[in-house]
Amino acid sequence: MWETREKSLKALRTTLRYETDLIYDGFKIVEKISQDLSSNSDSVSFCRICNLVLIKGRNLCQAIFSLTLEGLAQESSMLLRLLIEITELLEYFYQKPSRIEEAINETLPSAGKIAQKIKGDFKSLRDYLNTHSAHVSMSSYSMSHLIDLKNGTLKIRQNFSEKVLKKNLIMLCCFLFFLNNSAYKCLNIFNSVPNDLVIQLDTWTKKVQKLKDRF
Repeated sequence: MWETREKSLKALRTTLRYETDLIYDGFKIVEKISQDLSSNSDSVSFCRICNLVLIKGRNLCQAIFSLTLEGLAQESSMLLRLLIEITELLEYFYQKPSRIEEAINETLPSAGKIAQKIKGDFKSLRDYLNTHSAHVSMSSYSMSHLIDLKNGTLKIRQNFSEKVLKKNLIMLCCFLFFLNNSAYKCLNIFNSVPNDLVIQLDTWTKKVQKLKDRF
């Protein structure tokens, strides 16, 4: 049952070490931003709500990471849809900090309306995930990974594929970037971002941007 995960973990330590280190560094930045939000005294309510949202996003990233190691990246797509909502919610707060009152009063707009108000870039991806991942679907995207295309038989387990794992790790790096970037902007509203975090995020971002050369 755990054979795919074991092979994935071996790849993380060897051939996919570059992507793996970037993911771990991305999680470290999440934790650093979270700590700085916790210690910020300029707007306790704003920082606390943003931090809760950030931590929820971090947990979703870890869950996606774990399922990816099992060869279950497609099944994690529903979590990716939630992660997009988390990222857009942070952007929503950043663009107008007074909106934090909506979170406190539990009157936030729907995820779709939030995306419209911030002019989000993920509409096509959200629609795609809604169609193929939010509900049981018989589409090729939802079901093709369950079929052995060589002989047409069904696959009861998802076998290890370094190529697929690498692609999904890069995708996770990208969404860690979106999460970190949105959370960083919320923290930066108060001009209180430590210099070491600025350098850490900038260095990591440049490495993430180079991932496209590793596809």
